[in-house]
Amino acid sequence: MPRSQDPDRDPGAAGRRRALAAILFLIVLVVGGVWLADALRRESAREDCLASGRRDCAVLRSEP
Repeated sequence: MPRSQDPDRDPGAAGRRRALAAILFLIVLVVGGVWLADALRRESAREDCLASGRRDCAVLRSEP
């Protein structure tokens, strides 16, 4: 019996799986973007510290 005519299979299951995969991909993309933005911000702060002539830039902490 062909897959499309199998009475036990949900015809919308493949679409839901694809939608779930797309949502998970977008979540990973957003989390990766936030992590990258934070890493770039920290590196920028470190470079600003070094450019100002300070030597204690490795322990630079930013308070929220």
